[in-house]
Amino acid sequence: MKPPVRWLRSGIAILIVLLMLTSATAYAVGDVVYTSSRWLADNLEYVNTISWSTSLGRTESFAIRMTGPGDAYPIVLSGETVYGTTRISSIVSYAESLGRNVLAVVNADFFSMQSGIPLGIVIEDGVYKSSPSGRSAVCFGYDGGVYLVEETTVEISLYNNGSEENEGNSGKVVGLSNFNKLRVDTGGMYLFSEAFSSISTRTASPGWFVRLRIIEGIPSVSGTMTLEVTETFTSDGAVPIGDGYMILSAAIDGGYIEEYEKFAVGDIVTLTTDCNDERLIIAQYATGAGDVLISNGVKTDAEEWDSALMTSRAPRTAFGIRADGTVVSYVIDGRSSNHSIGMTMIELVDEMQRQGCIYAVNFDGGGSTALSLRIPGESRASVINQPSDGNERGCATYILFVVDAVPGGAARNLSLRNNGAVVLAGSSVDLSFIATDRGYMPARLPGDIQITPLDPDGYIDETLYTTGDTAGTQRLSLSSPSTGAHGTGEIFVITRPTSVTVSRSGSSTPLSSVKLFPGERLELDIVATYYRRAVTSQLHAFEYIVSGEIGEMVEPGVFEAWQEHGQTGTITVDAGGRSVDIKVEIGGVLDMRDHWARVYAEQLATMGIVTGVTPTEYDPERMMSRGDYMLMLYRAAGLPEVDEIASFDDVPQDAYYAKAIAWAKNAGIAEGDEGNEFMPQSPLTRQDAFTFTYRILDVLEKQYTDGTQEDINGFPDADTLVEYAIIPTATLINLGIVEGMDGLLSPDTTLTRGQMAKLMVTITELP
Repeated sequence: MKPPVRWLRSGIAILIVLLMLTSATAYAVGDVVYTSSRWLADNLEYVNTISWSTSLGRTESFAIRMTGPGDAYPIVLSGETVYGTTRISSIVSYAESLGRNVLAVVNADFFSMQSGIPLGIVIEDGVYKSSPSGRSAVCFGYDGGVYLVEETTVEISLYNNGSEENEGNSGKVVGLSNFNKLRVDTGGMYLFSEAFSSISTRTASPGWFVRLRIIEGIPSVSGTMTLEVTETFTSDGAVPIGDGYMILSAAIDGGYIEEYEKFAVGDIVTLTTDCNDERLIIAQYATGAGDVLISNGVKTDAEEWDSALMTSRAPRTAFGIRADGTVVSYVIDGRSSNHSIGMTMIELVDEMQRQGCIYAVNFDGGGSTALSLRIPGESRASVINQPSDGNERGCATYILFVVDAVPGGAARNLSLRNNGAVVLAGSSVDLSFIATDRGYMPARLPGDIQITPLDPDGYIDETLYTTGDTAGTQRLSLSSPSTGAHGTGEIFVITRPTSVTVSRSGSSTPLSSVKLFPGERLELDIVATYYRRAVTSQLHAFEYIVSGEIGEMVEPGVFEAWQEHGQTGTITVDAGGRSVDIKVEIGGVLDMRDHWARVYAEQLATMGIVTGVTPTEYDPERMMSRGDYMLMLYRAAGLPEVDEIASFDDVPQDAYYAKAIAWAKNAGIAEGDEGNEFMPQSPLTRQDAFTFTYRILDVLEKQYTDGTQEDINGFPDADTLVEYAIIPTATLINLGIVEGMDGLLSPDTTLTRGQMAKLMVTITELP
């Protein structure tokens, strides 16, 4: 159950100024360019931050802040046992199986990569599960306090009361500190409980063992238990522990045989634990931690930190406490130049101080860094950051933020589904809402949600929010008079995107130049991004500048060319100085204006593969000749060098297509008849065009699989194909290049220049 909450407070007033994170712009590894927050519970806030440095690049971090008494509180879980690791998604499932209502989870202590055992202490709901090994600890007390404890120690003593049969053992004492750690030959004596492993002691070398049955008590950092010796023995390896038992063990070669001899079957043993710190004694939950980074508002000595972690820039996880008692769990992604570069330890300390922390510790980072959240509207927590391993890494311990409230009932909390959306200033965003119940689970959305903009520049029309012109976070208040549900939302407004991409309406291909017919309209689609985040915008939010006597913008995003042929100029699309130039030429081939093959012909012209028959005509219905098609294929291949121009007897060496046909013959694309003639000026049939196109696939290093008879059986005239064209035609059908003409293959029909353009563009775009 949730403990009573009492938050520690500090008198260090000089750090109070650091508490206002949202007002800060300096960042440990650059400038804050984006920040968004939302409430997961009445006292649990999630903050997402993106920073940018011109020298280092992009960084993305995530923070969970528990701001004081409320519904949410922290616990620590290590899984069913401390041996072995558990992935963050699995710890959520495990917590839910225990009846926990989980809002957020973050990884905690370092652990042995060999065994998965945490290096530091573990206390779960008052049960002592693993010893501290002198490391620092984060403790959550029964009194509601949150503490950072340095150099923790828990001593264990076993006082043998003897038995009627073994009175001589009475008064013998054994002391140790290793509890539920992996036994090593030189590490002394170890005590194991069922919390260590459900399988065995995991000991790999010969050792002696004392099996102790628990008569009374539970393991704690300060207290007593009554045990009975049920077995003493030696073993070459691991032995089972069993429910309700503890095992004392040391390696045979460890030199502790005299301690083993202090016990005999039937002895009654008093186990006493003694802790060196009152804050640990009152801890209901605790996890080990790495280096203490900040203590009482002051950076600790960096020379005492783990040197292997200091200088590398990596993903990091840290935990801190502010002067007002606010708890900060901080995660930063790293090892990805596009997403987030991470931090050094020094930068991590600077960041925790920037967030107002007067105490802070380092948790396990690198591939272990992970944060799972139950975003409002979701029924289960999921990983929100990008672990650097590419997937979840199993870790030893986790801090979970949970609530006791049982889900159910009417809506109590409201939030935005698109909270934190990036919107270009002056644009509108359609707001979408989420309702959650008393347990912060999805609830039925009230029908009377009222939205009140808290920014004077923004205004609302039903659910459409239009931003002001000022960059930054614009906040909204949400309420439902009928249910009393309420909440807040945020929209992040920008005036300058980091990228702007302009394309022709209906196309995703970026537009850098365009040829327009006189009087033609060009409709634009504009997509902006902001540090890899999508930007909501409308065409009217951009500025348009037309240079040259080419035309005018008749409405936002729509350009109309003037009638004068041959003019050139530029359309500039701009947002806060981030601009894209589109070169415009007024002209084009007039007979392609409304033709279905226009886009293919224009693309071929851009690639330098085809030209018009005149400066203003393409003649798309003109029949292709065999020689001209070889020229198109030769240009598509990149105009390879040709050593010998002579090819077929009917191809003059001074013909404009002579080099292309010579290349095609050498490449195995063009074949002549029995008289060594190619008939270059004869019309090109569709089946010959399919055959030549199929033969160039290998030359262009395209990926394909030969088609079969089944690919052409659906065409009524398939049986009219000549034999050499069957596989080529089937292959092009299989690749989606050939679709037929009015349901027919029409193999003997001559290929037109329009059909040629589509065929050529399609093969060049194959992978």
